[in-house]
Amino acid sequence: MSRARAGEARPRSAARDDGDTGQRAGPWPGGMMSLMASRPGPESAARRVYDWVRSRILDGTYPGGTLLSEGEVADAVGTSRTPVREAFLQLAAQDMLVLYPKRGALVSPVNTPELRDVLTARALIETWAAALVARRPDRADVVAELRRLTAEATRALAAGDEARFQEADQAFHGGLLAAAGNRLLTTFYSSLRDRQLRSGTLALRNKPGRGAETMAQHVAIADAIEEGDPDRAAAAADAHVHSTALALGLSSLA
Repeated sequence: MSRARAGEARPRSAARDDGDTGQRAGPWPGGMMSLMASRPGPESAARRVYDWVRSRILDGTYPGGTLLSEGEVADAVGTSRTPVREAFLQLAAQDMLVLYPKRGALVSPVNTPELRDVLTARALIETWAAALVARRPDRADVVAELRRLTAEATRALAAGDEARFQEADQAFHGGLLAAAGNRLLTTFYSSLRDRQLRSGTLALRNKPGRGAETMAQHVAIADAIEEGDPDRAAAAADAHVHSTALALGLSSLA
């Protein structure tokens, strides 16, 4: 097991306390919600730790098997141990950490059954969505957005910005699902986001050239949708998901 390094750069504005004086946006601008958001408290510090640790799990900075200690994370983020403990509990509830009393928290490895389950769900939903959108008479706007996101991801890939690449990649797939118009399936698909990010990071690191291959597959999906060919759009989406499975070492999704 690897251990997180306490020497990671601390945010410049962080002070060692349990609060956060930064005002966060909420559904009601101004008024009581703004006052509550601006007041320091343990909840805001726990959220800061949660976001900090979660982002490093998702981008592979803390791979599966990394042992995190409360003290090291508290020093890195600039809080006491109490909000770290609360954040660890939240992440454990989401199956991203396994807690070990008096030792810390272990980053949960991405296991093969979970990867297969996520990719099988994606194959079912994304092929359906691609075919449906290809039948839409007003699909031109959807195609334009899919092409814009593909171009954005391609630029990020060329710049070596993996976080921006992953963001644009997820937006491509999320936009395709949203365009299909089924709110229940869109919500379910969104619930897979964190698992998709972790599997996407693994695929990029397992297979050199996977990023460029992904972009070519996005282009194929957009082309088929633009041409109004639902069968070809579904086949392109299915091929994309199955190539991700191969990059992750899965020979089959069956």
